Amino acid sequence: MTDLGDSAVTLPLAAFMLLYLLLSRWPRAAVALAVSLAVGGFAIALLKLALQSCGYRLLQTTLINPSGHVAMSTMVYGALAILLGAGLWGWRRWAVYGAFGLLIVAIALSRPILHAHNPEEVVAGFLVGLGAVAIFWRLQGPVLPGGLRVSRLAVVALLLIAAMHGSRWPIEEQIRNMVALIQAGVPQCALLAGPPGHSTVLSGL
Repeated sequence: MTDLGDSAVTLPLAAFMLLYLLLSRWPRAAVALAVSLAVGGFAIALLKLALQSCGYRLLQTTLINPSGHVAMSTMVYGALAILLGAGLWGWRRWAVYGAFGLLIVAIALSRPILHAHNPEEVVAGFLVGLGAVAIFWRLQGPVLPGGLRVSRLAVVALLLIAAMHGSRWPIEEQIRNMVALIQAGVPQCALLAGPPGHSTVLSGL
């Protein structure tokens, strides 16, 4: 379950969604998705760098490594639910929203179970992702006349998720390398470095 939130799954899925929107001649929604992902991705990366380098010590907090798994899952699966729901009506739309909501919750719960994050870090990731989804919802604009071909979108998305599931991208390792550079370049952070005993992310984001 937790691998469904890895960047190896969510980033290719986000790229496919952007391409789908462009091919569907809905550029406003494509721009909205790109903006929301950029804002959310930048926010979670900035939080990770700032808190892991020395921010957690300065703030005296247990929020050290906000969950990128949860942030990306909320952003990407939330946006996908909105797109699929745009082509449905009534209970079918709410069933899609509920199913993706449960998926996001399951991924979020998997992180503390695996000792990859504490609850505060999971909540932080969720709030970042929720903010990105709100941006997409606000900027996407009206649905195209005739709606979207949600069946095609759903099938390709499922195939892509199945193909990439189990793959892992070393993004978290790159973040740790950047944290080390910050700690080496900022004397105050170097003095405060190293959260002893805190569990690190197992893989990916």
